[in-house]
Amino acid sequence: MADHKPPMSRRRILVAGGAGVTAIGLSGAYVASAEPGAEPTPPTSSSPSPSPSPDALALTKETTEGPYYLDYDKHRVDITEGRRGTPLELRIQVVNAEDGKPVPDASVDIWQCDALGIYSGYEETSEAMNEGEIEFEGPIPKLPPDSRTTYLRGFQMTDRDGGVRFRTVVPGWYTGRAVHIHTKVHTRGVFLDQAYAEGQTVHTGQVFFPEELIRAVAQVRPYTGNDLPRTTNDADGFFTGGTAADGMLTVEWDRRNAAKTVRASIRMAVDLEAVNPGRPGNAPPPPRT
Repeated sequence: MADHKPPMSRRRILVAGGAGVTAIGLSGAYVASAEPGAEPTPPTSSSPSPSPSPDALALTKETTEGPYYLDYDKHRVDITEGRRGTPLELRIQVVNAEDGKPVPDASVDIWQCDALGIYSGYEETSEAMNEGEIEFEGPIPKLPPDSRTTYLRGFQMTDRDGGVRFRTVVPGWYTGRAVHIHTKVHTRGVFLDQAYAEGQTVHTGQVFFPEELIRAVAQVRPYTGNDLPRTTNDADGFFTGGTAADGMLTVEWDRRNAAKTVRASIRMAVDLEAVNPGRPGNAPPPPRT
């Protein structure tokens, strides 16, 4: 899709694009399959997701979409557009929280900042907010974009196992937030001309990374050029815990070299009857109980 094309609303329009993904592993995470010739790496992982079950699963927590969401139709596996950073192979499986069954033909939409904490479409605004030049009282409103850039944004359609994969980079950090990736899941839509029409948003959330991984990644380039204070998971107002239901990714990475590819996966349990476009503004979730 040409970048000069006006953005199309997901309420009006995604094309099936399947990705070769594997089945559920014993940990309950959606497991990445090794590419031919891939070099095995010593893994480390976050808390595993619950094992598949015919019973109801804990819903993946909803949260705000934040101020930087753009309703662009970018159907693709590789969302990097040349942005530098530790390569990230991200796999997501969508399941029905009611019975644990995979949800095929859903659209999974992700967006994130780059290694230096900048979002595409909001370069000037991101920099100004990170430097404290823009401040808000109360929830942060939806902001108009600065540009038509689209790096680190995209969507895929789930296969029959409910899975999608993305090729991206480990996000950096910006003022006041832990390292995260935003997600949306859309269902009941129509596939047409590389876009997704007439669907409803059943989940809006964020996924997080284990602190051990982020500390290691922060020591390699280009993350060493990010001089913004880094907020840890526990200090982040949107982070609620270390399970898949909280958005915590299961990761595999090479402890000897944090510049090598990281493989991350998560199972998202969603309510297919819900409408969850994201809480208004940028208000944090209710206090933990």
